[in-house]
Amino acid sequence: MRPAISKSRKIPVILICLAALRFALSSHAGEDMEDLIDIVESKSEIIAIIQGKKTVSIDLQTDEKVLWSGSKGDLGAALTPSRFLTISPSSNGWRSLPLKLEESKEASASLSSDIALLSTRNRVAAFDAASSRFVETPIPLHDERIAAKADTHIAVAVTSSRALALATGNSSFSKIRLGLRETIGSIKTASGKAMVRTSDRLLIFEAQRASWNERRLD
Repeated sequence: MRPAISKSRKIPVILICLAALRFALSSHAGEDMEDLIDIVESKSEIIAIIQGKKTVSIDLQTDEKVLWSGSKGDLGAALTPSRFLTISPSSNGWRSLPLKLEESKEASASLSSDIALLSTRNRVAAFDAASSRFVETPIPLHDERIAAKADTHIAVAVTSSRALALATGNSSFSKIRLGLRETIGSIKTASGKAMVRTSDRLLIFEAQRASWNERRLD
């Protein structure tokens, strides 16, 4: 006899079936499916459904709650008070980046099709689907966080003293310092490029070059 499905697992099982059905219908229609991963949450675990077929779960710790979760393209991610969790088809299961107690209070996450970005008061960390690894850099103690965003092929973070960017496939963030009285005007990202306009300069980061260029504003 088949074991009965407990009530606590009924909802995840139904959602898994729906995700698999959605993938099958999209494939049957001959359309490209943008998201290869679906994320399903329950009280005791987080489940990643890869290409509508394979399921990979990770158990939640006692009293651990999911603050945020999402999926896009080749990536799925989730944020809890104690961990930043990511998964991709090539990552061989869930990857976990522990958070310190003081980090969890102000942590935020952003997701693109190939980079998952975590921003806390102490650091910026990105999971790159191309290399299946985390890349991180500290934020100076007295810096104010202004913005952090993942976009196609790049992740960008701006603080009161510097701009940071990571291009997919690279092993470190590229940094450019801001002047003592230089202020941020606008931040834009699109098509593997980031553009930060300050009171003095136009700062441009391109994924292909993986470095910052600047242009002085008159």
